[in-house]
Amino acid sequence: MMKPNAHSVKNVSKTATGFLFVFSYLRGRGRFLKPDATRRSTSLPQVGEIQFPRMPKAFFAVAVALAAVPAAQPARRAASLVVVGGTVITENAARQVLTPGAVAIRGTDIIDVDRPEVIAGRYAATETIDARDQIVLPGLINTHTHAPMVMFRGLADDLALMEWLQKYIFPAEAKTVSADFVRIGTRLAALEMIESGTTTYADMYYFEEEIAKATREAGLRGVLGETIIQFPSPDAKTPAEGLARAERFIAAFKGDSLIVPAVAPHAMYTNDKATLVASAELGRRYGVPVLIHLAETEDEVRIARDQYHLTPVGYLDSIGFLGPRTLAAHGIWVTDDDIQVLSQR
Repeated sequence: MMKPNAHSVKNVSKTATGFLFVFSYLRGRGRFLKPDATRRSTSLPQVGEIQFPRMPKAFFAVAVALAAVPAAQPARRAASLVVVGGTVITENAARQVLTPGAVAIRGTDIIDVDRPEVIAGRYAATETIDARDQIVLPGLINTHTHAPMVMFRGLADDLALMEWLQKYIFPAEAKTVSADFVRIGTRLAALEMIESGTTTYADMYYFEEEIAKATREAGLRGVLGETIIQFPSPDAKTPAEGLARAERFIAAFKGDSLIVPAVAPHAMYTNDKATLVASAELGRRYGVPVLIHLAETEDEVRIARDQYHLTPVGYLDSIGFLGPRTLAAHGIWVTDDDIQVLSQR
């Protein structure tokens, strides 16, 4: 379908302003000519002619100028894309919901959100998407994933976590996980996230550099952590090797426009104290997030109390692990004291 010429429409609307002003004045002051009326005198009007009051010539000059010259208006700014017509759920201070609304985008940045007529007056868009009957809202954020594990979907469902991990997932990962497995799984996960409205996610897995590449190719944002675990994993035979991989990963993606690299010790029950402390120190040294599973199950709480006489949160705090860049996943079995500790760190 042919798009209207926005420039032409703009000029017509501006010119019409002057025209309507003059027309309104004449309509209010005179009478219209009959179809066959002719002027027979230049001094006195005849019956049926428009009768004009005598006015200075300067007035007519001004009126003609108003009709002929478009009114000056601010030039519209360029936008690469405008999404218009949908119900726009904003994130402004008032939490406005605009029905209808419009969103202006330039390159990778959202530059304005307002009513359609306001956005149309401010921006000339290269492309416009009609979002009528749609909801336009900020992208969703998934704060904990293992993206390539979509490949294991349906494997031993409805089991307790420890049984699921130790009897099924850890053995399956040891046999099947490779760089290709991770790349393919992440591409599938990225497609599913995009289709569900997720635009940013936090992840911890193996071969995290492959996850980062696939994430960037998909145009998603990711906070991505290379997993550190005490026993041999698909991409590192020892925790020290895992930490070295994590450091290389951080160096490769630090400062990337879409990827925030991180270090991700799996959990307090799958790493010893030295590995946990080294992971936290690596994160602090590079100023990157530290991702970890925390207080996910009652079994984890039991392990922490049996071995350290503390909660999982209390144990990590006691070894200096927690900090402002710690991202703790789950946090289901936490006490009021744990919550206070987490809020202070």
